[in-house]
Amino acid sequence: MSGTEYGFDAARLRAARTAAGASAARIMRVTGVSERAVFLYLAGSRVPRPGHLVLLATAVGVAPADLCAVDQERLAHLRVYTGRSRAQMATVLGMAEATYRELENTGHRGRAARARYDPDQDRWTPWEQWAAPLFGVTPERLAAAEQRTQAHCRAERERRWERMRERDPARTAAIEEAGRRLRTVLHPDT
Repeated sequence: MSGTEYGFDAARLRAARTAAGASAARIMRVTGVSERAVFLYLAGSRVPRPGHLVLLATAVGVAPADLCAVDQERLAHLRVYTGRSRAQMATVLGMAEATYRELENTGHRGRAARARYDPDQDRWTPWEQWAAPLFGVTPERLAAAEQRTQAHCRAERERRWERMRERDPARTAAIEEAGRRLRTVLHPDT
């Protein structure tokens, strides 16, 4: 996920730095990045990787989400706020990276992201309950991010289809007709 996608906002970093009275040297010490990198982050010329975002937030005394401008928080944002890569998040959740990537991109859970049995309590724990602490959020915030991820995926799919329709109307008409025929074969009574 690029910086634009997760919404890193250099102005928020500068404001948090000022409020905390954090020097560039302190930020360098906490993050372990060069002075040049710190100034590039502050200028908005470079976007920190998720792990560095968490360290920057620590250096200026705020939460990682406070350094980002996000209208609709999705699963990818929650992951970035933990400082984890996709591969790391998949490992923490106990699923294959491809499965996690599908979850983060579409908001649709496979079998790996369902209820899990908790032998200590002798009961099944719903996804939102067991996964929320791993994302560092409440179950409600996780469920909302999942719903927004699904909506974002649907909207992106529609935008791609509309662009294709504009570029190649004959092809999209043929695909739509084939879809209609298939639906009548699969569901003749509807």
